[in-house]
Order: sequence, then structure tokens, then C-alpha cells
Amino acid sequence: MTAAAVGHLARAGLLVRLGGDAEFPDVHPDQVAALARRRDLPVLLDRHVPLGPDQAARRLGVRRSDFNEIVGRLGWLSPVGSVTVDYKRQGGVTSVPLFNAEEVALLPVVRPWVDWRAVRAARTGSRSLLAALTPMVPGRDRVLLAEVARMARVGRAAVVAWRRRHDDFPAPAGGTDVHPQFDRPAVVAWLLAHDKIEVPVGMRV
Repeated sequence: MTAAAVGHLARAGLLVRLGGDAEFPDVHPDQVAALARRRDLPVLLDRHVPLGPDQAARRLGVRRSDFNEIVGRLGWLSPVGSVTVDYKRQGGVTSVPLFNAEEVALLPVVRPWVDWRAVRAARTGSRSLLAALTPMVPGRDRVLLAEVARMARVGRAAVVAWRRRHDDFPAPAGGTDVHPQFDRPAVVAWLLAHDKIEVPVGMRV
């Protein structure tokens, strides 16, 4: 766990500051050890510790160039903040965007039609497989019931039943009565809240 991650956990109230620098606070080693023993530590890290672009790319297991496609052209992720880093001899002060770790980890789940195995296997210097995909239209990231089913790894009939059984299932954002479309972020939030999908626990950075 990096010093920056410790700082985020301290700000989240999971570690108590004992003093020192605000960015890299002093904490009691026993408290850190107790936190490290928690089985839900990966979940806590995802919830409270944002990732820089290089960290996010490693978490996804893709090249940085592929992550740049995901953010810059496709618009699948947006920064949740930024941090100022002084690289001194390598360009001076730079603002580095930060990304929600849960959203990063969930990308293969909420975009199930992407061949993530092939993207992860891409060789250095080769063209990104993501370059052939159509960018998302801002405010119109929508899914059909069939894609919701793929996210949750169930049949379409199960999703239809969820709509009938749960009053809080997201209302259609477009489409038709036969083929309704739903806002992807709203559907993902609902699936998480109802334990229909889980945040993958992968390599931590």
C-alpha cells in the first residue's frame, strides 16, 4: 500500500492521524496491521483510494494507450479529482487525474461485449483494439435488457422479472415499450445495491 493510499484511508476515517505531513500522515503501525488483516481491504481500497492513469491501466491489465482510449475517446470513465505532482527534473509540476477505483474495476463487467482478453493481450506498439469502437455520446450511455442480463450473467427473462418484482428498478430512459433502453450508470448502481454483480477483486496497486 502506498503512502498516498494511507493518506486517503486516513481521510476516510479508517486510520487515525497521529500527526506529520497532511499528505503522508503518521499512523500507528498496529492500526495499519489491523486494517491489513481485514478481508474486505480490497473493497475498502476501491471505495476510498482513487487511481492515477498508470495505476488504473495496471488494475485493468491493459496498456496505458488503451486506457487513454477508454477515457479520452470512448468516454467510458471520467476523472473524479486530480492531484498535483512535482516531477522536478522530468517536466516540473503536473496535474494528474484520478479515477474511481470501483468504476475502473467494473469496466469489464459493465462493458461485457468488449473482448477484454484480446485487449489485455495486445502487444506493445500495436494499434488499440478499442480504436474500432464507437465513442459514447455524453448523456446517452444506455443499455437494453439483453446487455443488463450479460452484466449480471443471467438470462433476459430474469431481468424482466426483476423489473416486475422491484419497484426501484431504473425506469426506461428511452427506446420503446418492446425494447426499452436504460441508463447504464443507474442500472449498474441498482445491480450493485441488489448484489446482482460484484466489483472484481484484482491486482492492487
